[in-house]
Amino acid sequence: MPRIGSEWWIYKLSMLTMINFVLQTVYSAVCLQCALFDWYEEIKHGKQIKKAHIPSYWRQTRLHRICDFIYATSAFPVGMATSILFWALYLVEPRLVIQEWVEKLIPPWHNHVTHTAPIAFLLVDTILTCHHMPDFKVGSAVIWSLYMFYLGIIFAVRYFEGFWLYPIFYHLTTEYTILLLTVAGVAFWMLYLIADGLNRMLWGKASHEFGKDPSKLK
Repeated sequence: MPRIGSEWWIYKLSMLTMINFVLQTVYSAVCLQCALFDWYEEIKHGKQIKKAHIPSYWRQTRLHRICDFIYATSAFPVGMATSILFWALYLVEPRLVIQEWVEKLIPPWHNHVTHTAPIAFLLVDTILTCHHMPDFKVGSAVIWSLYMFYLGIIFAVRYFEGFWLYPIFYHLTTEYTILLLTVAGVAFWMLYLIADGLNRMLWGKASHEFGKDPSKLK
């Protein structure tokens, strides 16, 4: 995918799609390490180690906590926001999110890799894994910090390079731009709440507890 104004790959990370692609790749790599760690411990200690920790199966290490934190504060909300926002605008008018000349450069399946697959994988991950969610205030603070940081990227590109990263902004007045960004920020935060709600619904109090008897967390 081309990035206007620069040939350096890292500058592509100004695009939410590319940020999400890298984020999901890193998150998947951490999940793989956690899975391999769990598998090793199960082989080492026997099947009883798995039964003793259902539904929060062996998720007490620093690596597992990092994995859960990434899931709650970035992987789920960023992945869902990127995919939902892209397809919602694309269905209304493709040129709002991707210019015609760019779309001609990428194969048809590319949008499904970057904007459809994250939804499927994150939902499967949520259903199969009990994620320990961070404290509400901490999680919310991280969410809003990430959102404000990305707004800084959008406006920095506009100020220093003279163009909007997303074509939709060319069709909006200043008032509607502020309204859109405000609604987008609230929606992004709500995706964090949805992730928390899904884990509570599927795993009960276990999604907010560490090191306790799972049988008492229902």
